Amino acid sequence: MTKRPIDFGHMLSGIRMDVWLKLLKENKIDKEFYPQAAVITLESAILTPFAYLESLLFWLPIHLTKLKKDPIYVVGFWRSGTTYLQNLLTRDPQFAWFDPVSTITFGNCILLRKPLTLLAKNGLKGARAMDNLEFELDLPMEEAHAFTNLTDLSVSHMMAFPDHGKGGKYVNTIFTDSLSSKDRKRFYRVYNYMLKKLTFIKGGKQLLLKSPDNTARIAFLKRSYPRAKFINIYRNPYTVVRSALNMFRIEMDKYALSESVSDQYLLDRVCLIFERVYRRAFRDLDRLAEGDKIEIQYEDFIEHQEEYLEKIYQKLGIKDYDKAYPYLKAYMDSMKDYQTNTYDYTPELVEKVNERLGFYFERYGYEKIQP
Repeated sequence: MTKRPIDFGHMLSGIRMDVWLKLLKENKIDKEFYPQAAVITLESAILTPFAYLESLLFWLPIHLTKLKKDPIYVVGFWRSGTTYLQNLLTRDPQFAWFDPVSTITFGNCILLRKPLTLLAKNGLKGARAMDNLEFELDLPMEEAHAFTNLTDLSVSHMMAFPDHGKGGKYVNTIFTDSLSSKDRKRFYRVYNYMLKKLTFIKGGKQLLLKSPDNTARIAFLKRSYPRAKFINIYRNPYTVVRSALNMFRIEMDKYALSESVSDQYLLDRVCLIFERVYRRAFRDLDRLAEGDKIEIQYEDFIEHQEEYLEKIYQKLGIKDYDKAYPYLKAYMDSMKDYQTNTYDYTPELVEKVNERLGFYFERYGYEKIQP
């Protein structure tokens, strides 16, 4: 692996010390990444006492916070269009979401918000490497990134510690209902605390959230938040897998603290995760009441955004579309010149997708191509 410069904005920079020590105990860090690990340790040592102080000072008001309305979830595999859809919907002022400071440094996002906001303004400059969308302080992020620094039960840890076929322990955390009873309770305790704290910070607004790993835990989220609604956005599986490969490769090369994985291994793993996620998601979606879900095709949505937005509001019973429309329209207009990445599909990718995802083609009507 090519030597990387030290990254002071590493994905684990805001990690709580007890979680970091557990990850260090469970994983091997290669010598070339010792300096990066030392920086993460130093950052954690500085931030963790403030995080515990913040938790202590605000424990009671956060504990007493109630979610007036259960969340609305945008679900779909990585690179299915979930980011754009959440960015668009959160222009509606009635919603709240995980902003960058509340995500990356969740444990310190009240007491240290001002200095961390200044740091974030510099750290978020430039487009996301995987899709050219800009990181902005007024755009949402995935709650999974906040979860990553609060517990070891996060799939994102596979970016820092690629598993090399050791059972996929971090991948398995996606499937919450398959966790042990103890870990499932631990998962809910941390996750529910996150939602209550964010609701407290955002003044009680309804949360509109997006993390692709939630696609595999729809039933779990529905049990936890019975009035939750789900917007499932799906896309051509060849494009999704190819784009996800690009994303995982970029993030592993940027964040891995041990030897990264081969391209062939990554292709096998992405297709396996895709299959597992959607076999679970289809079962969960089919059990939801019609008024609790809507499924939209990315390719059609991009061509008819206003029509789909109105459908989303009507189907899920979201109020005040007319009031939200000017904000939604302004964002759509700002993105008119945005160009998506284009990819070629290797024969190996086409074969693997065809082999694994026949049930996905059948459900959504995409045509298979031959390698």
